[in-house]
Amino acid sequence: MAKIKIYQGNQIGGCVTLISTEVEGVTHRIMIDYGSSLPGSDTIEDFEYPWEEMPVDAVFFTHYHGDHVGRFMDIPRDVPIYIGETALKVMINIQEALAKLPGEEGRQHKVELELLKDRKRIHTFHFNGKYYDHIKNIPGFVVEPYSVDHSAYDAYMFLVEADEPESDTGKKVILHTGDFRGHGRRGKAMLPVIKYYVHKNGRKVNTLITEGTMMSRMDEQVRSETQMMVEAADYLREHKYAFLICSSTNLDSLASFYQAAQMAASPYRGYLYTYNEYYRTQLKTFSDTAGAFTDVYQFENVYRLDLDRKLKSVKWDKSRTQKELMEERGFLAVIKPEEWCEKYVEPFINDFKAGVIDQMPVIIYSMWDGYVQEYSKDVDGNIIDNKAKNQNWIDFLKKQEDKGVEIKHLHTSGHATPQMLADVIKAVAPTDEILPMHTEHPEMFEKLDIGEYSKLIVVED
Repeated sequence: MAKIKIYQGNQIGGCVTLISTEVEGVTHRIMIDYGSSLPGSDTIEDFEYPWEEMPVDAVFFTHYHGDHVGRFMDIPRDVPIYIGETALKVMINIQEALAKLPGEEGRQHKVELELLKDRKRIHTFHFNGKYYDHIKNIPGFVVEPYSVDHSAYDAYMFLVEADEPESDTGKKVILHTGDFRGHGRRGKAMLPVIKYYVHKNGRKVNTLITEGTMMSRMDEQVRSETQMMVEAADYLREHKYAFLICSSTNLDSLASFYQAAQMAASPYRGYLYTYNEYYRTQLKTFSDTAGAFTDVYQFENVYRLDLDRKLKSVKWDKSRTQKELMEERGFLAVIKPEEWCEKYVEPFINDFKAGVIDQMPVIIYSMWDGYVQEYSKDVDGNIIDNKAKNQNWIDFLKKQEDKGVEIKHLHTSGHATPQMLADVIKAVAPTDEILPMHTEHPEMFEKLDIGEYSKLIVVED
């Protein structure tokens, strides 16, 4: 009989799913994700999976966020790993940058980089023109990967058929959504994929394992990526000198702001600057992969921040600095909310005060607000201390505000809204059970408008 065990499911991040079945008296297992708990979670120390006592045939990663892949080095070397091709490239870019750190820390990242480049062990999903090839070489299992929309590009949900001789079909069909949403650029494909591929030939899903990140924020109004892009363009038309705080791996939001900069600069080109070379490497990876399908994901005119760098042109009678060009043309520049990035912001503040430029720079914060809030609210609306806050980030932004810099919060979630969760549940139409994960409040699923499916929700302690 096929069995499912979810570890650390009642928190956001660090969730691990184990699915097992028997073939000729031998237990076979696959694991979905093996990441680290996020800051602010109740887990003090992540559980240690008993690899020797309960061996796993393969580990499947839904996407490259650290709370899903963060402990990949703990997986025994003889266990195959499956992940998206672009997701793997993104992880390699990260490790190549970190491997340059001095001392033991850099050496450790070199070891991680070596593992990621081992293509005998690391397997990526192959798109055959219609769908991703099914993985059929694990005894007792067939795994079908399907692309989903998330703040991490190249994310997947997995349709798992596990041997179960006791059932009418001889299979237990399990759909694991991973992290997903419906309001990104590719989110509208989720429901058709369920209709035409998950339910192909009348196939029914027995168990639905779904994320529920936003169940603790059921009343939150979520803008789409396109809405955020338009709002950002309007803001950049009014603010010529803008710094951006956004994750280097959040392709859709980076594309939204880059396109917004082009719209605001029209009919001229909009320029994007980044605080290091690693960031440019990630943008090039996205241009080469996602950008091959649509110009929305193409990043051109991207330069590294070096304000004192001397530049020359046949059109100029003398060289100019990068800072001079930025002040003339305007800019969108990516920084981190940390003290060392003040060296990029401060010169523009000083030039405004000196009358060299006519606008004060602004900072657009496009990450989860929970990182920069001292306090938060629980599901009952009570004010509580925010366990997920990053005090260094809070201090940095407060310091810039004290200097007169406007902080614009402009972000959209990488996770499914309650309405999208309800739509997916009804589209999947599970027959046996719904297992919430990646949520601090699984009991809130009972508030979804899903009719008879509410009886299938299993909330573990």
